[in-house]
Amino acid sequence: MEAVSGIQQFLEFVVLGITNRPDDARVTRRDQNGTTIFDLTADGEDIPRLIGTAGGTVNALRSLVQASADQHGLKVGVEIQD
Repeated sequence: MEAVSGIQQFLEFVVLGITNRPDDARVTRRDQNGTTIFDLTADGEDIPRLIGTAGGTVNALRSLVQASADQHGLKVGVEIQD
């Protein structure tokens, strides 16, 4: 589970850097059928920043998280909660 904590810390670092209101941003995790899902929450005005143009930002985050998880044999997902 050390790898999962490291992935969560990475996501927190990036999300706090992207958002205008980092105090309102959170990264939580939950298990769903053997997959660790990282839920990103932020102020409503910051959600478009997390998604990016045509989903580019969130897709890039998903790719980076998945690449790290693959090295450890983990299944992960990233979802934005509004």
